[in-house]
Amino acid sequence: MGDVFFSFRGRVYINAEALNMVESIGNYVKHRRVPVIVPGTYVTYMVPAISGESIAHGYQYVLAQKAVEKGLPVCKLCRHGIFLKSTNESVFMDSFDKKEIPKTPEELEKEIVAGCVVEDVGGFLYASEKGKSKVKNLKRTSNFYVGYMIPAAEALINTVVEPQLHTRYALGTKYVGRGEREARGQMIYYVEIASASYVFSYDLDTRYIGRSTYSIDMAGKPLVGKDEMIERKIVALEAFAEFLTEMMFGAKKTRFLPVIDWESFVVAVSDKPWTVPSPFTKKYIERATKKLEKINKNTKLYIYKEEGEQGPEEVLLHAVEDATERIKQ
Repeated sequence: MGDVFFSFRGRVYINAEALNMVESIGNYVKHRRVPVIVPGTYVTYMVPAISGESIAHGYQYVLAQKAVEKGLPVCKLCRHGIFLKSTNESVFMDSFDKKEIPKTPEELEKEIVAGCVVEDVGGFLYASEKGKSKVKNLKRTSNFYVGYMIPAAEALINTVVEPQLHTRYALGTKYVGRGEREARGQMIYYVEIASASYVFSYDLDTRYIGRSTYSIDMAGKPLVGKDEMIERKIVALEAFAEFLTEMMFGAKKTRFLPVIDWESFVVAVSDKPWTVPSPFTKKYIERATKKLEKINKNTKLYIYKEEGEQGPEEVLLHAVEDATERIKQ
């Protein structure tokens, strides 16, 4: 059984999107913004962004569904997209249908990891409610990593967040009367939308999937059977392929479904940690190939470009197939 480090970096055109909204002020709904520095000039712009939390939620929802399809264990809350992840005694017992908390952190970690693929792959943080259990706290770091999607460096100065005016009418119905009530027959509201060439990042380290991480003495000890451990690693990769192919993340997609097209990306499949350089600047593909010349951990690159012969889905699936075969070895 092998382990892989799967690293993805890319640029994607997303037009007319409202994927990550942060608050509403009256009838005005705001898009998330973050400060970003322009290389060379060091000028800082407030630009639209999509948070890593939003991306992680979408990925874990797909992971939960894929795991259930394959007959792998997923706790009651995670399978419904509620990622409270064993936050405390109440959440743990409700999620796993338990009546008490295990007496040691090691036993609790085994219960959670063995009982839920999502909490195994995506980590969790348990904190006792006012000391109700003997285990006071327990942390498992996520085995996958994602970051904010921000506009690419060349697009920063041209990025615009624009509020769009919308109206809803109830005039001519019994729900609207005269005077002040009649004025409410037309509701006006604004939603900010943005368009940009966004950068996207994702890494998956399979070394500790299905294994203990909490205790120094127990670190790396298997918590599930060998065959199931292999299945968990593979389903984590398959979930990412489906998640990215279908872009299964973001809010307000029922009425603000964005126009999405990949510009380029690089996938690295390695035996040990090897990350693709940041796609913030256009030279990231060149930098990735140069890095491979100097640092090679049985690393293979899969590169997609707009002018290439293969489509983005085909390139991504080739990378996932390579990673899957390495895991099975």
